[in-house]
Amino acid sequence: VRMLDGDVTDAVEARSLSLNSQHIDIYSASWGPDDDGKTVDGPGELATRAFIEGVTK
Repeated sequence: VRMLDGDVTDAVEARSLSLNSQHIDIYSASWGPDDDGKTVDGPGELATRAFIEGVTK
């Protein structure tokens, strides 16, 4: 799943992570904040929910 067409929002991440979850076991999350050595960021609320649902369902 590629999600490079536009801004990567929390909703875009969540939709991507939820796509075909019964058949996709590994996701590569190579997007995120710029790597400036100071910025630390995690998934937003929707993406976090998508991760939890993917693990528990």
